[in-house]
Amino acid sequence: MRRLGEASGVDLYIDLNSLTKAYPLTHSESGEMVERMLLGGGEGNVKPEGEYKLAVNDVSLHIAQGERIGIIGRNGAGKSTLLHMIAGLSNPTSGTIDVNGKVTAIMTLGLGLREHASGRDNIYIDGEIQGKTRAEIDAVVDQIVEFAELGDFIDLPVRTYSTGMKSRLAFAMISCIEPEILIIDEALSAGDAHFGKKASAKIREICDAGKIVMIVSHSMKSINDMCERCLWIDGGKIVMDGPAQEVTKAYLDAVRGEDEARLLERFKSELQDYSSGPGWRADLLHTTHEDEEDRAMLMAGQSASIRTIFAVAECDATTRVRCVVTRLDGSVMLDHAVDAGGFHRDGTIRVAFGMPSIVLGAGVYRLEVSVSHGGDIKASSRKIFEIYSLNPPTGGKPMLLYPSRVQARSIS
Repeated sequence: MRRLGEASGVDLYIDLNSLTKAYPLTHSESGEMVERMLLGGGEGNVKPEGEYKLAVNDVSLHIAQGERIGIIGRNGAGKSTLLHMIAGLSNPTSGTIDVNGKVTAIMTLGLGLREHASGRDNIYIDGEIQGKTRAEIDAVVDQIVEFAELGDFIDLPVRTYSTGMKSRLAFAMISCIEPEILIIDEALSAGDAHFGKKASAKIREICDAGKIVMIVSHSMKSINDMCERCLWIDGGKIVMDGPAQEVTKAYLDAVRGEDEARLLERFKSELQDYSSGPGWRADLLHTTHEDEEDRAMLMAGQSASIRTIFAVAECDATTRVRCVVTRLDGSVMLDHAVDAGGFHRDGTIRVAFGMPSIVLGAGVYRLEVSVSHGGDIKASSRKIFEIYSLNPPTGGKPMLLYPSRVQARSIS
């Protein structure tokens, strides 16, 4: 059940009580049948487990005026379903929604634009849909046009706009009508970096005016920058609710552990050591951040090192240690070699290849470190690792964020 109230000087709020949304897994089941099943509508209505999916599962939540709420979780966790119900775009299977204030939802920037109409005409059409009078729209149209930064394009058909231009127009339209409760679902990347900063500042302005903002994003940096409170949702349930910095850290730690296990299982055939004979052996190959814990996932922009130890039968001026990082499509990202003499003691070579800042683009890579003697590879070791970013760049998938710097040092 949903109850929508008008703010009218009263504090804005959102109250969810035991909210549940179930989707049938077969076309023959109707939403009504699933609802009767969940509410216990008689002996014949209870169905075996597995015939429906609980996209949102018994969620109770209170959001007060002035709060900025980030929502994080894996794809399919139930984040968008929850927002759709709060926005009134879908009904719950069970539970109640009590919203005091007018909800404005941005689910996909530019999705509701009329392609045949000009940008200016779209502003007036959208304003009328929002219940504004012509005079009220006239009062803000110049502000919206200026905010969107479209120049002469504002009077051309929207079908001539690029995706970024559509996003800027849509965000300007929605943000300049002073929404009471603003819901944003993966729509923070509005145009270029300059406009993105303006959009972020506008959301903060809405929050500072005492409004409610709810943001779904996979960018942990955006959540931490924009929100004070964060919900981590998984399997339709709230796993954690608290300060944004604490929740995003806990989420990333959990995701990293799960992803590392999957990564190693998927590419275990790539994990192999090579030795040419007695006395030559790879004893250690770790990829680490500053805590020196071996990791299969590293964060772009942070400092990192590749730690390796080789047992060697001999070492002279021809002995070298080489580190090669290759993307899985075969592109070589890093190839760095050093003379082994300065790193040799007691029959071992111990080297750490340090990177002051990881510059690899997000993706999966193969690392191979080898020791050669007299021009021949004597021992080598391989590892798979993944680079992830809290704030991935838009407009493409970079191979390198900027030129790489590597320093070799001895390790204990």
